[in-house]
Amino acid sequence: MGHVLFYILLHGAIYQIRSSLTQNVNSLFSYFFTNSLMYKFNHYCLRFLMLTILISKSNSVLKFNNFQEKLVLQLLKVKPKANLVASPQLLRFPLCKLTSVAKGPARQELMTSLGYKEESMLNSCFSRLKESIKTMAESDLTIVNRIYVNYSNDINSSFIANSTEKFGVQVEKVGFNFPKAAISYINRWVGTGTYKRITDILDAGDINKDTMMIIVNAVHFKGTWESPFDYRLTKLTKFRHIDGRISRVPMMTRTESFAYIAADDYKFLSMKFASWRAILTIVLPKTPQGLPEFLERIDKNPNYITSIVKRMPTTPVRIFIPRFKIKTYVDWTGFLQELGITTIFSRTSSGLSAILKNDSETKNIALSRVKQKLFIQVDEMGVARFTRNPNRNLGPPKVPLFIDVPEFVADRPFYFQITLDFENARYEMFTGVYYGPEPEKVNKI
Repeated sequence: MGHVLFYILLHGAIYQIRSSLTQNVNSLFSYFFTNSLMYKFNHYCLRFLMLTILISKSNSVLKFNNFQEKLVLQLLKVKPKANLVASPQLLRFPLCKLTSVAKGPARQELMTSLGYKEESMLNSCFSRLKESIKTMAESDLTIVNRIYVNYSNDINSSFIANSTEKFGVQVEKVGFNFPKAAISYINRWVGTGTYKRITDILDAGDINKDTMMIIVNAVHFKGTWESPFDYRLTKLTKFRHIDGRISRVPMMTRTESFAYIAADDYKFLSMKFASWRAILTIVLPKTPQGLPEFLERIDKNPNYITSIVKRMPTTPVRIFIPRFKIKTYVDWTGFLQELGITTIFSRTSSGLSAILKNDSETKNIALSRVKQKLFIQVDEMGVARFTRNPNRNLGPPKVPLFIDVPEFVADRPFYFQITLDFENARYEMFTGVYYGPEPEKVNKI
């Protein structure tokens, strides 16, 4: 419909230009010349319009550019009412790496889905976050982000070189001709790289003799607070589940000044981690059944949270949030294809031939699978442990006294983001939902 309206408006403009021109020419030659030009202009505009329509029909990726929101919301819809966490931002880095060498439709799909319009935006994919992620990795963040390619002399060395520095992802060659050994090797390396917090990221069958390339992303995050909670104030408190059940959770509490606002039917709270720019934002619905409605809201308006966060004042608040852990294991392959990134998975024409040497016997290399496994922990302190001060008073905790302060009690399902906040942008490192305590397990999707 949009294309038809565009053509009608364009045709109207052409008609007005033609009328204006013909009124000001007296000779038959001038009239004929003008109409000839308009005919050619009309003709090429029509061809351009038809090409646009064909591209939009054959390449649905042109409809998307909010990569982060689309992937997260798709994930939450697949497994509703389950504790989940995801990080499309960390998945973005290896995809940026592939975009840098992609050609033709593959590059167009990737650039559009990632929301990049020009090369400079692609080059800043990792560089802008590099120092902040480095700070997080010094205490709170453990990450293994790799592209594994089948071991071959056909791989161009330039694809492997400087990958970590430019895109935050390491490229390594592994012999996929021995699938069990390759899976075992990668799982062992991920376990070692995350200090055993993430294990068995690949399943039997994830690699076979036809596998060409896979992306593996393993992350553990346990944030250290700028101002830690007092363990002595943590108490078992009722948590109200979406289905009406009530269970008990260790509820942490603090009374301090935070970024806080009550808007619509939700309460928003932002708390700073010790890591540079890292912030936890929690969105708390009014009722235990309100989280699905909130997810529908941000599906329709992806900028809703950012618009609220921008106007959050800092004010004294008495907060109560549960100590929690969430483990999620996602195979992003199908999600990316549904988003419109399909060409790079093609075994015949992936658009990734630049990964190979010019004289390579192998004519095509394609992405086979994309795996991510995350483990998020939120507790009173985080990773950092502070040296005991012998002069410190270890008596009853002192609670700041504020009169008539609002309360933020996260005793029902909530949505959360862990972001890196810059002056003019927010980058969602982790996004998730917490529906309440459940048996410790990995939610696998």
